Amino acid sequence: VLSLSGVLSLSLGKCELTLRYEKINMTETQVLSRRAKSPTQERGEKRVADLLGAAEQLFASSGYETVTMHAIATLAGSSIGSLYQFFPNKESIGSALLNRYTDEIVSLLDQWQLSLPDTPMEFANGLISIVLGYVSKRPACRVLSETPSVVPAGSYGMARLSAAIQNLLAKYDPEIKRSDLSAIALATWLIVRATVQGSRMVEKSKSAALRREMQQVLGSYLEERIGGGSTANARISRQPR
Repeated sequence: VLSLSGVLSLSLGKCELTLRYEKINMTETQVLSRRAKSPTQERGEKRVADLLGAAEQLFASSGYETVTMHAIATLAGSSIGSLYQFFPNKESIGSALLNRYTDEIVSLLDQWQLSLPDTPMEFANGLISIVLGYVSKRPACRVLSETPSVVPAGSYGMARLSAAIQNLLAKYDPEIKRSDLSAIALATWLIVRATVQGSRMVEKSKSAALRREMQQVLGSYLEERIGGGSTANARISRQPR
């Protein structure tokens, strides 16, 4: 415990200065807390997380168009003013969620590199399975990915996912031109995206059949464009002779 008390007097000629300071008791924890940064940032991050969580729940259950900013704020237990402090409109909330979903899918694809299948056909099957599996756990992802105002042309998600797929496809044909591979990766993602959208449009009993057909479509396309390569052959081609 720190304790200060007393009186300080200073005489300079005819001038006399007297300073009094009263007794102050502070524990070590209180002293340290005065030096620490304000937890405003941490509180702000939690508030944003709560708002995004509420928006995600509403988008998944009610769709995008019918959800209002007031409904999001109410479900999050926040004021509408606080919501607008972080998000100027509903599109910005949808974009923030979609960017998060993109990052999480890319993370799954990065982990997949450790056990990448040998052939493009197997790659197609695995890629569609990974994305559909993720979307089934995040239904708001499907809703937002089909909302034009949230997914503008050339958006962050399109570029990031295409780049991640391009890195994976490069392992099947390391000598392919980068410009060609970039176009193939973009076409691959668009086929995957069409699969996600199509699975919502058909009856549940037909979704498995549609999934198999789309996997066949993507696999056949990749076998033709990558030349029937395999990760095993690519490893052999890189070995010095």
